[in-house]
Amino acid sequence: MRKTMRILLMLVRLLGVVQLVVGAVIWVRGMGGLVAFHAAVGSLFVLALWIVGAIALFALPHRALPLFTLLWGALVLWLGMAQTTLLVGSAHWAIRVAHLIVGLAAMGLAEAVGGATKRHWAATHGAETAS
Repeated sequence: MRKTMRILLMLVRLLGVVQLVVGAVIWVRGMGGLVAFHAAVGSLFVLALWIVGAIALFALPHRALPLFTLLWGALVLWLGMAQTTLLVGSAHWAIRVAHLIVGLAAMGLAEAVGGATKRHWAATHGAETAS
Protein backbone atom coordinates (compact mmCIF):
# COMPACT_ATOMS: atom_id res chain seq x y z
CA MET A 1 0.00 0.00 0.00
CA ARG A 2 2.93 2.34 0.72
CA LYS A 3 4.24 1.92 -2.81
CA THR A 4 0.74 2.53 -4.20
CA MET A 5 0.50 5.78 -2.25
CA ARG A 6 3.91 6.90 -3.49
CA ILE A 7 2.95 6.16 -7.10
CA LEU A 8 -0.42 7.91 -6.73
CA LEU A 9 1.20 11.02 -5.27
CA MET A 10 3.67 11.14 -8.16
CA LEU A 11 0.74 10.72 -10.57
CA VAL A 12 -1.18 13.55 -8.89
CA ARG A 13 1.90 15.78 -9.18
CA LEU A 14 2.44 14.91 -12.84
CA LEU A 15 -1.21 15.36 -13.77
CA GLY A 16 -1.33 18.60 -11.79
CA VAL A 17 1.61 20.06 -13.70
CA VAL A 18 0.07 18.95 -17.01
CA GLN A 19 -3.20 20.60 -15.98
CA LEU A 20 -1.47 23.85 -15.11
CA VAL A 21 0.43 23.99 -18.40
CA VAL A 22 -2.51 23.00 -20.61
CA GLY A 23 -4.88 25.29 -18.67
CA ALA A 24 -2.49 28.21 -19.12
CA VAL A 25 -2.22 27.52 -22.84
CA ILE A 26 -6.01 27.39 -23.16
CA TRP A 27 -6.41 30.60 -21.16
CA VAL A 28 -3.59 32.66 -22.69
CA ARG A 29 -3.55 31.38 -26.25
CA GLY A 30 -7.26 30.63 -26.58
CA MET A 31 -6.61 27.11 -27.84
CA GLY A 32 -10.09 25.68 -27.31
CA GLY A 33 -9.08 22.45 -29.04
CA LEU A 34 -7.22 21.45 -25.88
CA VAL A 35 -10.29 21.68 -23.65
CA ALA A 36 -11.26 18.02 -24.13
CA PHE A 37 -7.70 16.92 -23.29
CA HIS A 38 -7.69 19.22 -20.25
CA ALA A 39 -11.01 17.74 -19.10
CA ALA A 40 -9.78 14.16 -19.55
CA VAL A 41 -6.54 14.79 -17.66
CA GLY A 42 -8.52 16.66 -15.00
CA SER A 43 -10.81 13.66 -14.57
CA LEU A 44 -7.78 11.40 -14.10
CA PHE A 45 -6.37 13.91 -11.62
CA VAL A 46 -9.58 13.82 -9.57
CA LEU A 47 -9.69 10.01 -9.74
CA ALA A 48 -6.13 9.81 -8.39
CA LEU A 49 -7.02 12.38 -5.71
CA TRP A 50 -10.03 10.30 -4.69
CA ILE A 51 -7.95 7.13 -4.45
CA VAL A 52 -5.38 8.92 -2.27
CA GLY A 53 -8.24 10.21 -0.11
CA ALA A 54 -9.85 6.76 0.12
CA ILE A 55 -6.59 5.11 1.18
CA ALA A 56 -6.09 7.81 3.80
CA LEU A 57 -9.68 7.42 4.97
CA PHE A 58 -8.97 3.85 6.02
CA ALA A 59 -5.34 4.35 7.07
CA LEU A 60 -5.57 7.44 9.28
CA PRO A 61 -7.13 7.46 12.74
CA HIS A 62 -8.80 10.83 12.04
CA ARG A 63 -11.09 10.97 9.04
CA ALA A 64 -11.73 14.72 8.61
CA LEU A 65 -8.91 15.50 6.16
CA PRO A 66 -9.50 12.46 3.93
CA LEU A 67 -13.25 13.15 3.82
CA PHE A 68 -12.60 16.80 3.00
CA THR A 69 -10.22 15.68 0.24
CA LEU A 70 -12.88 13.43 -1.28
CA LEU A 71 -15.44 16.25 -1.19
CA TRP A 72 -12.93 18.74 -2.61
CA GLY A 73 -12.28 16.35 -5.50
CA ALA A 74 -16.01 16.42 -6.26
CA LEU A 75 -15.91 20.23 -6.22
CA VAL A 76 -12.94 20.25 -8.62
CA LEU A 77 -14.76 17.91 -10.99
CA TRP A 78 -18.03 19.85 -10.81
CA LEU A 79 -16.38 23.24 -11.30
CA GLY A 80 -14.31 21.96 -14.19
CA MET A 81 -17.33 20.56 -15.96
CA ALA A 82 -19.68 23.45 -15.20
CA GLN A 83 -17.35 26.42 -15.59
CA THR A 84 -18.30 27.17 -19.20
CA THR A 85 -21.88 27.88 -18.07
CA LEU A 86 -20.96 30.04 -15.06
CA LEU A 87 -20.68 33.83 -15.34
CA VAL A 88 -20.65 33.74 -19.11
CA GLY A 89 -19.37 36.98 -20.59
CA SER A 90 -16.90 39.55 -19.38
CA ALA A 91 -16.92 38.26 -15.79
CA HIS A 92 -15.96 34.71 -16.79
CA TRP A 93 -12.35 35.38 -15.79
CA ALA A 94 -13.50 35.11 -12.15
CA ILE A 95 -14.62 31.52 -12.74
CA ARG A 96 -11.31 30.72 -14.41
CA VAL A 97 -9.42 32.10 -11.42
CA ALA A 98 -11.68 30.16 -9.02
CA HIS A 99 -11.08 26.98 -11.06
CA LEU A 100 -7.32 27.55 -10.85
CA ILE A 101 -7.43 28.15 -7.09
CA VAL A 102 -9.63 25.10 -6.46
CA GLY A 103 -7.27 22.95 -8.55
CA LEU A 104 -4.17 24.24 -6.75
CA ALA A 105 -5.85 23.56 -3.41
CA ALA A 106 -6.59 20.01 -4.57
CA MET A 107 -2.90 19.50 -5.31
CA GLY A 108 -2.06 20.74 -1.83
CA LEU A 109 -4.68 18.48 -0.27
CA ALA A 110 -3.23 15.46 -2.05
CA GLU A 111 0.20 16.31 -0.64
CA ALA A 112 -1.20 16.90 2.84
CA VAL A 113 -3.30 13.74 3.06
CA GLY A 114 -0.62 11.62 1.38
CA GLY A 115 2.05 12.97 3.71
CA ALA A 116 -0.13 12.41 6.76
CA THR A 117 -0.75 8.84 5.67
CA LYS A 118 2.95 8.15 5.09
CA ARG A 119 3.86 9.69 8.47
CA HIS A 120 1.18 7.61 10.18
CA TRP A 121 2.50 4.44 8.58
CA ALA A 122 6.05 5.35 9.61
CA ALA A 123 4.97 5.96 13.20
CA THR A 124 2.91 2.79 13.51
CA HIS A 125 4.96 0.36 11.43
CA GLY A 126 8.48 1.68 11.86
CA ALA A 127 10.52 3.96 9.65
CA GLU A 128 12.02 1.17 7.56
CA THR A 129 8.61 0.01 6.29
CA ALA A 130 7.20 3.48 5.58
CA SER A 131 9.33 4.29 2.58
